[in-house]
Order: sequence, then C-alpha cells, then structure tokens
Amino acid sequence: MNKSLQPLLSRKMILFLIGLTFAEATRAMTAVQIPVFLREIGASVSQVGLFFTLTMIVPLVLGIFGGWISDSIGRLRAILFGSLAGILGYIPFAFAQRWEVVLIGPFILAVATALIQPSFRAYIADTCPTETRGRIFGLSKSFIAAAWIITPLLGGFLAMNFGARTMFLTAVFLYGIAAIIFMFLLRSEETKTTAPSEKPSLKSLRESLTHIFPIVFAGGLLTWIIITEGTRIFATNLSINLLPVYLSDIGLIDKQGIGMLEGLHGIAWVLAAPVGGWLSDKSSERNGFMLGTAVFLSSFLIFTLAEGFGVFALSWVIMGIGAALLDPAYNALIARGAPAHLRGVAYALAPALIGLVALPAPWIGGQIWEATNPKIPFLATLLIGSLALIPAWFKLRVPTDEGIAPAEPTA
Repeated sequence: MNKSLQPLLSRKMILFLIGLTFAEATRAMTAVQIPVFLREIGASVSQVGLFFTLTMIVPLVLGIFGGWISDSIGRLRAILFGSLAGILGYIPFAFAQRWEVVLIGPFILAVATALIQPSFRAYIADTCPTETRGRIFGLSKSFIAAAWIITPLLGGFLAMNFGARTMFLTAVFLYGIAAIIFMFLLRSEETKTTAPSEKPSLKSLRESLTHIFPIVFAGGLLTWIIITEGTRIFATNLSINLLPVYLSDIGLIDKQGIGMLEGLHGIAWVLAAPVGGWLSDKSSERNGFMLGTAVFLSSFLIFTLAEGFGVFALSWVIMGIGAALLDPAYNALIARGAPAHLRGVAYALAPALIGLVALPAPWIGGQIWEATNPKIPFLATLLIGSLALIPAWFKLRVPTDEGIAPAEPTA
C-alpha cells in the first residue's frame, strides 16, 4: 500500500532532471537557429545539409566510448564531464566567421552528447523498476522538454535583437548551471552507486564490446529496435534540419516566430510525454512506439500543406506529441533488451548504429531540395518513415522481461 503511494520521482531524481533540463535548454535554444545562422555567414542550402551530415560523424565514433565510460566510472561522473564539454562546445559558434570553422563546435558538443545521452537513460533504467520505467522515462522527457517551451523563444529573441553570437554565449552560461548541479549531485551521492566506478581500460572496453555486439546482431529485440528506429531516423534526417530554412525562405517566418514554433513543440512534448510513458507501461512498448511514429510522421504532411503560421504551428505541435509518445517506449525497449551492466554501452551503441544508417540523409535532403522542389524532402520523410511501422508491428512484441536479457552478467 505504502509502496503504491510513493511518488514516481524522488527529490534526487527531480534535481537530476532539472540539471538535464538546463543542459537540454542549450540545444533547444540554438538548434532551430543554427541553420539560419549558417545561412547568414554564407552557407548555401546544400552546405547546410553537408554541415549537419559532417556533424553526425563524430557522435557515431564517440557514442560507444561515452556509454562505456558511463558503465565504468558511473553515470553522474560521466554526465558532469559531458557538461564541461558542452560549455566549451558553444564557444566556436560565438566567434567563428565561416561555416567551416563553426564545425569545431559540434565536434566538441559531440563529446557532451556521447557522455550525457547514454548516461542519463542508463541512470533512469538502473534506478527505476520495470513496471514504472515507461512512466518515469515519460516524466523525464516532460522535464527535459520543458526547455523547449521557453528557451526557443529566448533564442529567437536574442538572435533577432542582439545577434546569434549572444545566443550562443547564453548557451555557455546555461551549460555552466547544469555542470554545477551535477557536481553537487556527484559530491552528495551515497556510497551505493548505479554503476561500477573503476578506471576505464582497454580490457574493460573490449569486454563490453565483446558482450554487447552479439546481443545487438543476434536478431533479437535490440536488432529490431535498431532496424525500426534506423528507418525512421533516416527518413526524419532527410528534412528535419531544413524545417527552419523552409520557414525562413519559403514561409517567410522571422527568427522569433521560428522560436515560438519550437516553444509550442516543447509544450506539446511536455503534456504528451506522461501519456506516452503510461501507454508504454499499461499497453505495450510496441503500441507506444507505433502510435508515436505515426503521429510524428503525419506532422510532415501537414507542414508541406501549410501556408500560414497557424498551420505551421499545428504541424510542430503534432510533431512534439508524436515524439513524446514514442520516446518512452523506445527507451524502455532498450532497457529490456540490454543487461544492466551494459546499459550505458547499449544506450550509446543503438543511436550510433542508427546514426550510421542516417549519416548521409541531411546531405541527400539538401540535394533533393535543390534538384526538385522544397516540399519533396518533407514528403520523402513521410513515405520512407512509414516503412518503420512494418517491422515495429511484427518484431517489437515483448510480452515479459524473462528471456530477453539477463539483469546481471552470466558466467
């Protein structure tokens, strides 16, 4: 009885998620403005696509190492190091004069992403029981998505009135707040940790990869998660980075208007994420993933039909709802499919393999834009992304935890 009345989120978890929210705020504030900023300093549409293709390479290489470090030194310590890298990562954005020089920033931010993303998911999976894992992943996304409500508007305001470089310096400040929070949590952490704390070594890296790769390529749950999500991400990356360019060049929406759209996207995500977590726990991860994917892809159709701010806003709201529905299911599925001592590597390896598949997509999308019609990349996202529903329906069936992945290393 008492257990059922306990809150889903402890005080420590709430503070942890607040730190993640500040870290996410940097990306929320700048992501939609970066393509416009690149255009301002002389990049063409195809070069914008090339920029985002190149910035996907380093995360693919570093992601696995970030997950391994998380498994080795502990989740909070890895997240703290990632926050410090994030502080450095926005400095090139603030001072570079050419888009080629700006590439230094994403390469440094890739270190932050490689450490933070697998670590925070593994931290939640480690500390939450299976029966509430989806809901806690959903609530965590509500916290993080809250950054997408206010900070996109702040980013648009700063970029329009004080210049994009001021916006990037503000991102440095926000990452600094996140680093302070994680430093406090790390110092106050009890002796019991959620991951072994040891000095990383080549031997431990080799052992982690030796154990995780057979699981990933065995044709089981993790294999089909990567195939399904890889299809969706490839399709999404054909056009997702062109959304701000289309809004600016075709839709004639100014920077503050683009920031407002991101804010509406964040509100939708915050409100829908708990529903996505509940659906994952009470129905199934597969149902949550499929519904979220279908809703997410439908937003691109609405976007191509839009002619005014209101319909553009509707498409971004629907996109936020779709992402919020599928994200808890995706994270819960990986937690089911990976042993506890390899969750850091699993949460890094899955996005790395998915990103490898999607690597050329931004460049392809830019080429399609210039060779055909600006609407075609978004329609391609809808059509190709819909193919992900086929393996999701047949292969992402997970009736129980037993037999999927051992909770501890086997002999």
